[in-house]
Amino acid sequence: MARTVVFYDTEFTTWEGAMQADWSLPGQYRELVQIGAIRFDLDRLQEVDEFQILIKPVKNPVLSDFFTQLTGITNADVAQEGVPFPDAYHAFIAFVQGDATSCYGWDARVMRENLGWAGMPDGEDDFDSHNIGPWFMDKGASFGIRPGVNSGKLAAVLGAPMDGIQEHNALHDARSIAAAYRFLVQHGAAVPF
Repeated sequence: MARTVVFYDTEFTTWEGAMQADWSLPGQYRELVQIGAIRFDLDRLQEVDEFQILIKPVKNPVLSDFFTQLTGITNADVAQEGVPFPDAYHAFIAFVQGDATSCYGWDARVMRENLGWAGMPDGEDDFDSHNIGPWFMDKGASFGIRPGVNSGKLAAVLGAPMDGIQEHNALHDARSIAAAYRFLVQHGAAVPF
């Protein structure tokens, strides 16, 4: 039986300057708008399945122009394809099928914030996540990984091959994590799982 992990990424509401202010201005929340994930075979070092879903934000139901320019996700996309956060979360957990999950950075914290806003208990359905960011900082430093390199840029910084969609698209960014992981393991990095 294959050993697999789910690498995932999220996109959430933002505005110009929000990251620098840690979303601390009135009315600014990190509401999830997209979850993208891939199931990754740890032995064969390849993607075996994918998942992506759009979510309708509630606290800020109209996406900012800044968010749309950053992600390519429009208000029309969310209106047509978006689902409420609880439905998206349950669909994501169904995709995970009990595998370990791994993100790069703050995605687990944002997921937990959204669980709280939705009145869902933190860690519902045993949601737990490994932040692989410190591993990338350690094992990828000699290859150019530095603080400030986001998940969507990991593969490009390493020169790791991957098919592109668009940086700041959660599925693209999950694939970038996987491509960078494959690159570092193939270059001798100790496996973190």
